[in-house]
Amino acid sequence: MSISVISSLYRVEAHLPQFTSSVRKFAEQVHHAGIDVLYIPIVNDATPTEQTAIDQLAHDINAAEHGIMLPQYVGRETLYASWNRGVGLSDTPYFTFWNADDIRDADAFIEGYRALQDGATLIDYIFNVRKISKRFGLFPSETEEHSRMLFHTDPFTRKNGVGPFFMTTRDLYNQVGEFDENFRVTGDMEWAERTLPLVNFYPAKQVGGHFYIHGGNLSNTGASREDIELNVVFLRLQRWYQLIPVDPTQMREIWETWGNRDSITLPAEVENFLWGDSAESRWQQYQAERTQPKWIQNIRRRLASRGLIQSAEWDVFLRNKGH
Repeated sequence: MSISVISSLYRVEAHLPQFTSSVRKFAEQVHHAGIDVLYIPIVNDATPTEQTAIDQLAHDINAAEHGIMLPQYVGRETLYASWNRGVGLSDTPYFTFWNADDIRDADAFIEGYRALQDGATLIDYIFNVRKISKRFGLFPSETEEHSRMLFHTDPFTRKNGVGPFFMTTRDLYNQVGEFDENFRVTGDMEWAERTLPLVNFYPAKQVGGHFYIHGGNLSNTGASREDIELNVVFLRLQRWYQLIPVDPTQMREIWETWGNRDSITLPAEVENFLWGDSAESRWQQYQAERTQPKWIQNIRRRLASRGLIQSAEWDVFLRNKGH
């Protein structure tokens, strides 16, 4: 096998019809392109429906000789634990990941595979973002737009990382190390940042696929856990200016239990910002400001920029800009 496609699956029954159909079509297309793919779906705490569907998918892929699929059934673990498990179970020189609620583009995958063969060590893509929401809280509505490419070789910001269809090499993984399994949401970003001194990056020309935002995603939800984990990334890098207000109790607990792996002594100003006396009210204000309608946000920013009102979000902007 030339490349592994690893999927960490947990409670994906709603996405199984689309996922299994997409994998079958994808496997046939890349097989005809001459690429031998090892598929490793790692199903966390599988339901009977999930196991039946994945076993049938594996039977179909293997019987058609459109690659090899080796399902793994495990207890509940973090996404990045499953990713590390999948890399460890494979012996291919290249690998990538496929979430059950996304659709990969086979032609883009083939482009990335050829670039890896030519010496690139990490491939990233722009991708289509499909967002499902309810208009007026009642009527389902779907929008689609192109994302920007998330990975770049400059120092990362909170808006960077890797996209959902990135591809990489085992050699780079061995040099950089495993994904940090303590992260639940942003471990791919943390890992990608560690690649910067070593990576030979290839920005793919084709669109990697469709990424769905449906409310049940781990990332891109604006949830507190995602913000806290991103703070951990920048605390480890000692980029204090990248920090944002978060739940102070959870932030301190996560940092002191597993986040501070390098025993970093934080400046008093940083501790006060994150979990000092005013941290709770700052976080509450920041959350409230971020959820306001766009037109209100724009007015507030104009007023805050003139010093007419106080804004937690504007204060964060000035911290970043002042670096």
